[in-house]
Amino acid sequence: MTVPTITLHDARPDTEPGLGALRGYVGDVIGRMNGRPATDEEIDAFVAESPHGGLVPPEGVFVLALGGEDTVLGCAGLRFAGPGVPDDAAEIKRMWTDPTARGLGVGKTLLADLLARAREAGRARVVLDTRADLVEARTLYERHGFVEVAPYNDNPYAQVWYALDLR
Repeated sequence: MTVPTITLHDARPDTEPGLGALRGYVGDVIGRMNGRPATDEEIDAFVAESPHGGLVPPEGVFVLALGGEDTVLGCAGLRFAGPGVPDDAAEIKRMWTDPTARGLGVGKTLLADLLARAREAGRARVVLDTRADLVEARTLYERHGFVEVAPYNDNPYAQVWYALDLR
């Protein structure tokens, strides 16, 4: 695949095209958890439970990585409050790269944008939780200086917690 020009755009995860990206993220995570493709019903249930997950202003932001004019290559969110999130931190949520775009720098581009936004908001650190089987994401975080920390929330789906000091 030719490496596309990646542009970033703020979106809402509860309306298109953000909703399509969120559904891609949810389908990927559920599929990995269950060892089979996620059903539409499973994806719909997750989205209905948390339609925007605090990833809308002023609580947070949801960013789409686009290739070309409207091809969604990935998404990521940053929220400034949430269960267990320390007051001086921002939390990364819903980071995902479409399988067809993996290896093209989408995750790196999204992560750089979220870290810049957290710094601009005056946050001292960034935290996140993830699953152990999301190896690509964990590798990305560790390459950018994130270190494993004790759990800061009780997310039943998370198995690994990370933090990055921005100071």
